[in-house]
Amino acid sequence: MAKRKSYDDEFRASAVIMLEAQGYPGIDGALTAVANHLGVPARTLSRWFNRESNPPPDNIVNEKKGELVGRLDGLLDELVEEMRTALKGASLNQLAMAFGITFDKKQLLNNGPTSRNELSGTVTVDVSGLSTGQLEALAATLKD
Repeated sequence: MAKRKSYDDEFRASAVIMLEAQGYPGIDGALTAVANHLGVPARTLSRWFNRESNPPPDNIVNEKKGELVGRLDGLLDELVEEMRTALKGASLNQLAMAFGITFDKKQLLNNGPTSRNELSGTVTVDVSGLSTGQLEALAATLKD
């Protein structure tokens, strides 16, 4: 008889956060992508996420999510700074894409929007999730 695999609280908490960062349940394919990456059955991940079976403790999920959001904030700061220096020669397109992806992941983890659906003659950017330092650095970049 095959022995069932056991997953500790830390692993399950990380898996749930990975699902959130991938946009699950709203993004098609997010569950499958995380399941394949972790080598865990999709149904098992779904049960953890939906708190149906052996969910990770909330305190561990919140702690790990806070750590990840903190790292994403640091990465956003670095990307904004790199964008300032990249204006004169490096690939701004690649840095801007990295910033957008990182910001979207942070928004997903904080239950924030990752898009706005409105039509206007101007470009609207939601910067509500940026820190004061990030906004100042971005403003300085746009002035240059």
